[in-house]
Amino acid sequence: MRFTNPILYGDYSDPDVIRVGEDFYMISSSFTYVPGIPVLRSRDLVHWTLIGYAARQLPFGRYDRPAHKCGTWAPSIRWHNGLFYVYVCLPDEGLFAFTAEDPAGEWETHFVKDVCGWIDPCPLFAEDGSAWLVHGFAASRCGINNILYVHALSPDGLEVLDKGRLVYSGADHGDVTVEGPKFYQRDGKYWILCPAGGVKPGYQLALRAESVYGPYERRVVLAQGDSPVNGPHQGGWVDDGRGGDWFIHFQDVGVYGRVPHLQPVDWSDGWPVMGNGGTPVAEGDTGLPGDAGCIPTSDDFAEGLGLQWQWQANPNPAWYSERRPGLRLWAAPSESLFHAGQFLSQLMQYRDFDMDVLLRPHFQPGDRAGAGVVGYTYHYLAVSAGEITLWRGDVREMDRFNPERVTETPLASAAWDGGPVLLRLTVRDGTVSFFHGADADSLRPIGGACPLTCGGWTAARPGILCMNTEGHAGGWCDVDFVRITRR
Repeated sequence: MRFTNPILYGDYSDPDVIRVGEDFYMISSSFTYVPGIPVLRSRDLVHWTLIGYAARQLPFGRYDRPAHKCGTWAPSIRWHNGLFYVYVCLPDEGLFAFTAEDPAGEWETHFVKDVCGWIDPCPLFAEDGSAWLVHGFAASRCGINNILYVHALSPDGLEVLDKGRLVYSGADHGDVTVEGPKFYQRDGKYWILCPAGGVKPGYQLALRAESVYGPYERRVVLAQGDSPVNGPHQGGWVDDGRGGDWFIHFQDVGVYGRVPHLQPVDWSDGWPVMGNGGTPVAEGDTGLPGDAGCIPTSDDFAEGLGLQWQWQANPNPAWYSERRPGLRLWAAPSESLFHAGQFLSQLMQYRDFDMDVLLRPHFQPGDRAGAGVVGYTYHYLAVSAGEITLWRGDVREMDRFNPERVTETPLASAAWDGGPVLLRLTVRDGTVSFFHGADADSLRPIGGACPLTCGGWTAARPGILCMNTEGHAGGWCDVDFVRITRR
């Protein structure tokens, strides 16, 4: 199967990948967006299908509201004794594992350890029956971001048995921001594959040892070199079952997020040299039969909420009702869109696209319904009593104990007659423009092109909204469809 990088143009941050039989499974970070930790399946490593999520909700009250830059960071996935395992650290709450027999079904949640500051955990179910865990540390929580620890686990992987040992310090080798480790065994050796150097300028390390605790030898196995792919690192290695080896990592492309790339892996000299001699490739061939996977985008809600949708906090049944077809969004109170858990969004899948949304609002004073793209400076087009308004939101970070300060400013407005309204967002080369009308033939622009911006370690996110800014509840807006067209 021929491929061109990136293999997906979506914000699948911090990917990890495994193979079970002929199927490959990939997961990624999702931070405050829930359901969290998307699970994708492929047969050719190129075409992927979204099949579900490992975390249906996050079991702490703080995630009932948006908690940007918190939540699920850099998960890992493994298969052991007939079970799929996903491990993740919530950096303030601790280590979790999710297990399932069917990765497209329901996952069971296990709270493994109450600890603050651990990040990016990955288990190793060793050939001798032992189990181990490697992880990094978050400087924002504990002042450390440059070392890796290994702990012994119970055989089922659901209990940490010791205080762990330091196995690698970046300070000994000139590496900064050592994180995202993935743990493997190969040819009788222990391997930790991990990124270093930071997101945009970083590179991929391979560490190998004869013992689980080291000492570990070090080599850089993937770096930008003379390629246009900045910061090629943080991902997972997988064999394809046919003699080939592959590494999926991300590249940070700004407002479009961290998009996954596929690199061949050459073990011929005993190290996993990635890409073309350690430099990313732009294209290649997996040698696998082509698959027909795809990621859903458009939705008429005829079968309920599609898998592409995520809330900005733990889902609340008071936020919506399924009409099948159509969706009713209830106007829950929120002082801003950035702090509205009921903002229903999805990952962008294309660089340029249109998003059409047909709304039928039924309002109380203070209600707003519409569509927009959220980041740290964001814009949305909202219908309210008698008018349609283009809003800009400006976000100012505080600290992890206090929510962000947000100011929303009206930029332009137009009259609305109270009937159904079609809103269109057009995303082009890092900007978004807005249009409104009774139908596609009567669309009129409002405001000009607005810049997209990133969120809390996330891409800009398009979505739909219904909220009340005066603290009331009771109004609603019916959404007939969301149609996304690649341009």
